[in-house]
Amino acid sequence: MTRKTTVYSKPSCGQCNMTKIELNKKGVEFDEINALAPGNEELAESIRDRAVEKGIQGSFPYVTVYDETNELIADWFGFIPDNINAYAAVRDEEEAA
Repeated sequence: MTRKTTVYSKPSCGQCNMTKIELNKKGVEFDEINALAPGNEELAESIRDRAVEKGIQGSFPYVTVYDETNELIADWFGFIPDNINAYAAVRDEEEAA
């Protein structure tokens, strides 16, 4: 089992689109979930809670990365190419091993 990346997005979100484009360029597989879709109210609330916990204004996308034991190893809000690059580099090292 490998790492699992999820992009929680919202419709018409420029940062969400840029994040997905960059992940695709790096070859990082990810799931996308529309956090604002009907029925996802609890999910949206938990994302807002996480933003408060991290002391930031919640923005989208919200990206999570879990390791092979299903432990959260990284999460961030917004389009952050450095985080994407760091994750892709680790993935490349794991695949080379």
